[in-house]
Amino acid sequence: MLKDLRNLTEAEQQEHLDRFIRANDEQNFPQEVVALYLDCSPWTLARMRCDQSTMPFYKIGRRVSYKKKDVLQYEKSKTVLNTAQLATV
Repeated sequence: MLKDLRNLTEAEQQEHLDRFIRANDEQNFPQEVVALYLDCSPWTLARMRCDQSTMPFYKIGRRVSYKKKDVLQYEKSKTVLNTAQLATV
């Protein structure tokens, strides 16, 4: 799949983001697309998996994927109204 997002053109990255946004909530996506959507690196997602993150993932063999609904739920759970809330999270 997508080994290195840095090698993709901006148009290719946007195409992957558009596919993610248009997909139904049960669709699975590779970690590279999820990292692109969350604006983080695949290494950040790997670290989150090791740290028992609250975002569920699926692993079959070496392949890691995430359901769109889980990604959106995780993103929503990280929403704060002001920076003072970050001190209590």
